[in-house]
Amino acid sequence: MIFITTSAQEKQDASSVKENPIVFGDALIGYSNTGKTALTVGVNINYQLKNDLFTFRTLQTISIDKIEWFYMFPVSVVSNRTTEYAALYGKRYVEDGLAYHFSGGISYNINKDINGDFKTRETFIGFPLEAGISWFKSEKKRFRFFYGLIPVGKPTSFGRSIGIKLYGNVAKRSYVGVGVTFGLGWHKIYTD
Repeated sequence: MIFITTSAQEKQDASSVKENPIVFGDALIGYSNTGKTALTVGVNINYQLKNDLFTFRTLQTISIDKIEWFYMFPVSVVSNRTTEYAALYGKRYVEDGLAYHFSGGISYNINKDINGDFKTRETFIGFPLEAGISWFKSEKKRFRFFYGLIPVGKPTSFGRSIGIKLYGNVAKRSYVGVGVTFGLGWHKIYTD
């Protein structure tokens, strides 16, 4: 009887709080210099464990050198397109609603030169680098569609981010660029 009353007096452990993972994706649009002016678009998928950041990124850098027109229609284009598939490892540090990171890795690249009907293709390995800063919500809030117009559900750790990224690739056809990122996901571990 004494044992039963003693165990009844013990405080039961509060329901354990499950931490969200830090997983997020972002889309990039930016300017690159490949020796020529180029437009870059890309997508990253990121996973963070403690301060270690693991990233898979794919980028496409496009430069258009010359367009020949027939009235309003392009008939011949001279351009260059490089597609990159990269795995990166780095460090990411979170401070409230702000995070910054530095990463490096290895990439597989496909370059295509197009001159009208004449096309050349080459592949090569590169060493991608990136550094960035992003801003996101600092505490759990209701997710809102159409950028704040329609709130949905309970407060959640899932949200948007916006940031600036400096990126590049040291390879046979190196480039460096800067761009704006727009992200979705779990950007930090939120406490209630």
